[in-house]
Amino acid sequence: MAIDTGKRLLLVDPTTQPDVADYAVAPRLRDLSGKRLGLIDDSKVNAKELLHEVADVLNERYGVASVKYHRKPSSSKPADPELIREMAEECDYVVVGVGD
Repeated sequence: MAIDTGKRLLLVDPTTQPDVADYAVAPRLRDLSGKRLGLIDDSKVNAKELLHEVADVLNERYGVASVKYHRKPSSSKPADPELIREMAEECDYVVVGVGD
């Protein structure tokens, strides 16, 4: 929305309506012990290192059954829907890492 003040100033309202997700979130796990961990690296600097550290901490605290790692080709693009489906089938929980 723009407001004409009658002077040389034009004020612009930068707010927008929130996006409403058209999906339901997965139920929370009761326990992480012995679960299959998925890692999605957004391909930014240090994302890989951050995710490996997160995996080490989770394994130390809870014992991770397995780790499935994927690095996206670009941080500006969403993960491929096929990858999401595959991770959902093969992992009990997934951590997405943003570097920098």
